[in-house]
Amino acid sequence: MSRAYKCDRCGALYESYEGENRYDVLKPTKVMINSLAEDILNVYDISVPIQNIGDIVEILGGTIQKETSFSDGAVEKEGDGFRIIVSPYQDEKRERFTIAHELGHLFLHMGYRTNKELWARQENNIYHRIGSSEKEYQANEFAAAFLMPASEYLTVLKRIADGNVVDTSKIAEYFNVSVEVASNRGKFLGYLRW
Repeated sequence: MSRAYKCDRCGALYESYEGENRYDVLKPTKVMINSLAEDILNVYDISVPIQNIGDIVEILGGTIQKETSFSDGAVEKEGDGFRIIVSPYQDEKRERFTIAHELGHLFLHMGYRTNKELWARQENNIYHRIGSSEKEYQANEFAAAFLMPASEYLTVLKRIADGNVVDTSKIAEYFNVSVEVASNRGKFLGYLRW
């Protein structure tokens, strides 16, 4: 059984799940994740499509570092800011999504500028991909919402659709993401069929 509610401390929307042992487990919902991504875009006056995600990371108070020892990406607290580490072997579109994914961990799971208590506990913590956990799905949802907000996605979709035919490569080109990422976003939003 689950129910949605708003956190009194941070105002985030959560869904409460009653587990096997009757302990409530809290996790951000898709609605909360999409709202948070849109709020960040609005608060920092970030235009979509994002032209240079490196500039956005700087505006948010972070840096990007490329390390050959990484196959994907990671994020860690660095003073009052943060550092995103990415592999130099990713193509531009993959790197953009990886950086947005790491921003998802930063805001959702580390509490950067969203939860002071959680952020204060982040000393020596580093988030990097470990399999396909719930937190990884949440960070992916954030990345997709950050790079392709639902309302902007629908506007682009309507503009490029030819009847019932949609060329997702044009959506991908507009948002500067891979066709797979653009297609999945449309499917998860319910705009495209699986």
